[in-house]
Amino acid sequence: MKFLKLVLLANICLPLTAVPASADPISIGSFVISSLLSIGAGGLLPAVSAAAIGNAVIGAAIIGASLLSSVLGEAPKINPGDFKSTFETGDSSEIRAVGRVRVGGLKAFGNTASGTRRFRLICHTKGKTTAVEEHYLGGREVTVESDGAVSSPPWARSGGSWAFIKSKIGDGTETAWDDLLTYFPVLWTAEHRVRGIAQSLVQYISPGIADDKFTKLYQQGPPDYERVQRSEPIYDPRDIGQEADDEATWAYEDNGPLCAAHILRSYPSLAVEDFDYPLIGAEATKADVLVTTKAGTEPRSRCWGMWASETPRGDVMDQVLKSIGAEIVATDDNSFSIRLIDDVRTPEITFTARHIIDLQWRSGPESVERPNICRVNYYSPERNYEMTEIDLTGIAWARNQDEIDRVGEQYMDVDLPFCPSASQAQRIARRLFALARADAGVVKTNFAGLAAWGLTVADIELPDLDVTETCAIGTPRVNDEEGTVEIPFVVWPTLTPWNPAVDEAAAPPEVPEMAYESELDTPVAPSEASVVQYADLSYETRVKFTGVDGGSIAEAVYRTYTDGEPDAYSSMTEYSGAGLDRYAYDATSTVGEKVDFKCRFFNSDGDGSYFSPLLTIDPMAIDNTAPPAPGLGGSVTGPTEGQYHVTVTATLNGMNAVSFKIQKLFLFEWTDVASSNGRPGTGLVHTEDATAGSGDREFRAIAYTSDGTESPIATYTAHIPA
Repeated sequence: MKFLKLVLLANICLPLTAVPASADPISIGSFVISSLLSIGAGGLLPAVSAAAIGNAVIGAAIIGASLLSSVLGEAPKINPGDFKSTFETGDSSEIRAVGRVRVGGLKAFGNTASGTRRFRLICHTKGKTTAVEEHYLGGREVTVESDGAVSSPPWARSGGSWAFIKSKIGDGTETAWDDLLTYFPVLWTAEHRVRGIAQSLVQYISPGIADDKFTKLYQQGPPDYERVQRSEPIYDPRDIGQEADDEATWAYEDNGPLCAAHILRSYPSLAVEDFDYPLIGAEATKADVLVTTKAGTEPRSRCWGMWASETPRGDVMDQVLKSIGAEIVATDDNSFSIRLIDDVRTPEITFTARHIIDLQWRSGPESVERPNICRVNYYSPERNYEMTEIDLTGIAWARNQDEIDRVGEQYMDVDLPFCPSASQAQRIARRLFALARADAGVVKTNFAGLAAWGLTVADIELPDLDVTETCAIGTPRVNDEEGTVEIPFVVWPTLTPWNPAVDEAAAPPEVPEMAYESELDTPVAPSEASVVQYADLSYETRVKFTGVDGGSIAEAVYRTYTDGEPDAYSSMTEYSGAGLDRYAYDATSTVGEKVDFKCRFFNSDGDGSYFSPLLTIDPMAIDNTAPPAPGLGGSVTGPTEGQYHVTVTATLNGMNAVSFKIQKLFLFEWTDVASSNGRPGTGLVHTEDATAGSGDREFRAIAYTSDGTESPIATYTAHIPA
């Protein structure tokens, strides 16, 4: 029977020691796969710092505080919020992005032409982007038309705009910008293509320094440009229309495992055959499953974020895997997959007493080292895409008050720069926090330990304690001279099922996109929206909203969705109705689509309100129920030369009405006297003369929907004096 020496280190901190070995475990598998596996369980138990991804060994006695600190990893922090601004530098790394991000970028070129036009070429991110959802000038969201014209106040002007924003997606087919060739023929040539970089050319036009408009537009110089974009297309093995080696077939994804595989694949030394895509696809399906959150439901694992391309691969992947709650695992054919980490783990291997030669054990870090307060930061869209701390006040799992009372506060910061969800961040942070407080050790086995290569979870029997623990394990280290294998481990914590009602804090409140206080009230969300079809078969999308005091200029915008993701906002034509009623329309069909609407107002000085909350209709559909009766009234004036003047006015009511008519009772029959297409709040007028004493005139008005459904009838009697 093998001699088993169990060293209990409940209150002893073992020093770091180096254990010589005559065989490098990299010899067991390919160098690349070995290096990737050294990242471990998404930062849960990296065999080494992920910054040293090329190495795949760990000192056998790295346990206790040293081992537990590796639970979180110590890779340099990545902050995607750093790339939100527009910056100038002579030496800048390329910016990579996945998922939805808010990005400024590098001012690659800037110059003025003719004294009135200033151009800026902004390089956003490396590689192809799939869509731009929102545009910002000086921190304020603006609407950009298909020709690049900024149509939002105060930039819009008669016949054009004071600013233009044009973009290229960065797919490598870029040619030189025509505007730069035209205005700077000496400085800019056809060879200046800036290929493979998602980029925007911003043109600022000056009204002249003596014009009051100049101060409103350029008081602090040309405003910086930022945008919210959907980043690189990503291969999804579940889509039979996509090919792993044909980027043109890929589509936007923010699925956690798919994004992680995509980032890995972009590095040298890795090919399609290194990835087990069937397994990755299966994990991607798990990541898409909707989980319950404090605010509703959301996919289990998403990935948004940015990083400098020069950042070491291990640092990036360490933080990506933590942020999505996943790990890299080897497969039988020497390839690898991305696997989500569950709170309850299933062991992949078991080590019993007959396998174990020696075991070093520590019952968690000492209380003076053990974290007792957890702080969580994530990439927050609610806070304008900045790394933001979640307020965990009152969340029991994030604080151990007994230990705080005994030894004081010991903080653990969980930074998840690729996590866009407060709910996802907290689910992951709870697990990491529990692991940082867990028991740990190193088990020395006979060569049976070689079977743990590429695995991340094991059951380890502790004979002297008469218990078998499920553990996260690091990369095995082989000592050929001794015929032993050493495996570091952390005992997997027992976690209760996640209950959002008590385990989850609310996401931070949203902040407005503007960096200054608005003088106007924020309008309420639009109240109604519709899509209609006129008799000539043309379509129109409409929205109704409410004005605010002091708001003399209205702006309403809408956006549709493509493959479940929002498109950029489009402008509408606004007009006023009665009182504070405001309407807007665009000549387009949105039948069957999900559409968001929002509005804002500007005063006469060009100062704007914040945008209203969204009105979302999903799906839009033509409504052919009977519309409300038109408003109908009139007046009789005169007489002039014996004639009275009769004016009859009908006002179209109802967002689904497309036309209306005024009829007059003549010889016991109703005869059309006025008809027109119309929009809600618009009027139709009929006038006629009447001789004194000719008797009352009877009128009525009817409205119609797209298929001709009639409204109730409105009536009006014009009394003609004798």
